[in-house]
Amino acid sequence: MIRLTKDACDISILISDYLCFLIDRNITSDTIDTHEKVLQLFHRFITENAIETHLIFSPEVFDQFYRDFHPKNGRAVMNGFLRFLKKENIVYFDLIESNDYICDIFSDYLRFFQRCGSAQHHRHLQVKSTLKAFNQFLLSNQVSLTHLNIEIIDRFLFETYQAKKSADIHRSAMRGFLRYLYHEAGIGDKDLSNLLIIAPVTNHDKPPKFLRHNEIKKLLDATSVSTDSELRTNAIVRIAVTTGMRPAEIANIFLDDISFKDSLLTIPVRKGKNPLTLPLPDHTIKAIAAYIIGARPEINERTLFLSLKPPYWPVSSDLVKHLISKLMKKAGVPGTPYSLRHSFAQNMLASGASIFDIKDMMGHDVLKTTGRYLSIDTQLMRKVFWDE
Repeated sequence: MIRLTKDACDISILISDYLCFLIDRNITSDTIDTHEKVLQLFHRFITENAIETHLIFSPEVFDQFYRDFHPKNGRAVMNGFLRFLKKENIVYFDLIESNDYICDIFSDYLRFFQRCGSAQHHRHLQVKSTLKAFNQFLLSNQVSLTHLNIEIIDRFLFETYQAKKSADIHRSAMRGFLRYLYHEAGIGDKDLSNLLIIAPVTNHDKPPKFLRHNEIKKLLDATSVSTDSELRTNAIVRIAVTTGMRPAEIANIFLDDISFKDSLLTIPVRKGKNPLTLPLPDHTIKAIAAYIIGARPEINERTLFLSLKPPYWPVSSDLVKHLISKLMKKAGVPGTPYSLRHSFAQNMLASGASIFDIKDMMGHDVLKTTGRYLSIDTQLMRKVFWDE
């Protein structure tokens, strides 16, 4: 349920404020006209139906509005309106359609999952799908989250996914949710994720690919700073190369996370819940500063990387991956955006860092994961494990 910050509100004033917000950001007149038409229809709908104030922004009301008026671009307009209201601290809400609705604890976890840098778009959809199915399972069987046990979870997975090839993906999604339930939400008397064992994989794919020093140099030499987009891409790629951060973690960097004086970048929340402070070389600090001064929109938003056209939303992890991939293709460098992360781990190993230091820098939960990243140089890996 969406809660208003005040007991009552004048929807017409909120609509007017939103349209002024769009005008201030130089949105085209055609787009503003479209938003105005949809919002006036919404105002008419809640007036004619005498919708109570605390229900105005509920998913059920939205769905009824869409069915009654069939507004063109209605969902896009209403989503933009809600984002504006949240930014202004007028409402607190989850942007979920009613036919896609899951209860609050699942929504809270999805936000946590995304903020921790684990939410590439396809993976986020997979986790959301699993949680929707689990939510429906709990409702159908009248089981509350406070009374969960491993037998209930095993039954859910068996009945829902046992015959599917993607069963392990859904088990993994459940493990993350159960860990959050106990450690973050404080629900339950034990961490059930430890009891949910995923079958070992005996036929791994090829080891992760990494770039050699000459390929890294070739990639950085291909960067340019002639346009706003190039300034942003230059900063993103240099952060990826020199920190090994995941694309989703790069997308979630805030201005407050960077200490320009000390050349440090702090990652307060990341996959595995391991906060970390990373040193930044001069060329990376300069690239970030050049982007902020020369290309970053001057708005009241603390996320570092923003879209370059109004309404200037924070970039997604998918866009970060796209920008890196585009530059790699331009430079004629093989691999994927994650190759830069693998390269970072490999370079640390080659420079003499311990495998335990590499594990911490990469944000891994277990040493086994780090070992997989580093198996790309077998001889050096043998020496490190032998010595340690």
